Amino acid sequence: MITGEMLGLSDIPEALREGENWEYLTLDPHWVWTVEDAGKMVGILIAGPCHGLVFIWRVKVVAGAPRWTLGKLFRNFIRDLRKRGCLGYMACLNLVDQPRELAIARIALRAGASITPTTAIVYGSVSAKHVGEK
Repeated sequence: MITGEMLGLSDIPEALREGENWEYLTLDPHWVWTVEDAGKMVGILIAGPCHGLVFIWRVKVVAGAPRWTLGKLFRNFIRDLRKRGCLGYMACLNLVDQPRELAIARIALRAGASITPTTAIVYGSVSAKHVGEK
């Protein structure tokens, strides 16, 4: 597992990068967890600190990865958060269209997490034109 090491976008397999909005991210290697199987990266969790909580930005697993991948990824993430003194974590998950995100929600629920069903996810670039700007 890579965490805290230098990690560039080119280090992440295309199967994990596909369909993501990477233009909004600058990867901080201290907040990226990965799982490898047979020497290949099969899962990634990207997060960042936010006032004692850690926001999970993405959790992705390649198709055909071992069944234990998500569990191992989440356990390692939680262990590291405890060591760092973090209070908890939060995530915005697509429980309808993303089966892997539903799976991580089930793992989190078994670990005592709560789910808020009425959430809207909003994200944007600070480079965009904003209200009141010309």
